Amino acid sequence: MKKNYSFYSVLTAIPITLLILVGFSSGQPGNFTGSPGDGGATCTQCHSVSSANFGGLAALTGLPNGYMANQSYSLNLDVQGSTSTKIGFNITAELADGTKIGSWTPGTGTRLRTDSNGLTHNSTSTGSGQNSWDMTWTAPATDLGAVTFYYVTNQTNNNGSTSGDQVTTGQSGALLTNGDETFTAFEMYPTQVTSLLNINLSNTDNGTLMIYNMTGSKVKTFKLDRLNQLNMSDLTSGIYLAQLVVDNKISVERFIKQ
Repeated sequence: MKKNYSFYSVLTAIPITLLILVGFSSGQPGNFTGSPGDGGATCTQCHSVSSANFGGLAALTGLPNGYMANQSYSLNLDVQGSTSTKIGFNITAELADGTKIGSWTPGTGTRLRTDSNGLTHNSTSTGSGQNSWDMTWTAPATDLGAVTFYYVTNQTNNNGSTSGDQVTTGQSGALLTNGDETFTAFEMYPTQVTSLLNINLSNTDNGTLMIYNMTGSKVKTFKLDRLNQLNMSDLTSGIYLAQLVVDNKISVERFIKQ
């Protein structure tokens, strides 16, 4: 008897397709931020990205240059200027080796990922055209080092399939400070550096400055005097964190390498 394999293949594919569409509209609970801990995977694992451009740029705000242990921070992920009416996201926080760090509290239109190590949108969010999400991240209880926040957004064309969408990724970093012991009596300029970064210590004669990139990796270390001109010309363009340590007290500032 002749078997209609195509017919059976279609029947098999229907529930799988429905699972993807229904599940993702209520949030992408998996690990899809593009981070090392998420295996570099993003929404493009399932969504076919075309030349469609909805114009939206994702921005994470509310993150301090330096975070304090056990402190909770109110963050906002916003997709600015998008013409898409159905947008989703996925966010997590990690150390440089991909270890997840801190804890998350969902806000309106968000829910925890399956692993609880990040957030994603929920069905209320995608049904309302929401493009901005408030959330809370709580820092770990001890000094675990530099943390990087990885996020991905998916602006869809709402055509009932996974084709023709726009996926964007981003990341932001922060370092641990010591709260009341933070050392703040120093001057750093300019904040947009082409070659030389100036560090002036007003209340001490020495300290150590460590430069971190946005993936949490240390790229430079300097021993400081009272007045310092530090060569940054070999750094690639991007955002960096300068962590100053003086007598076991820490302060963090951010600068841009042009």
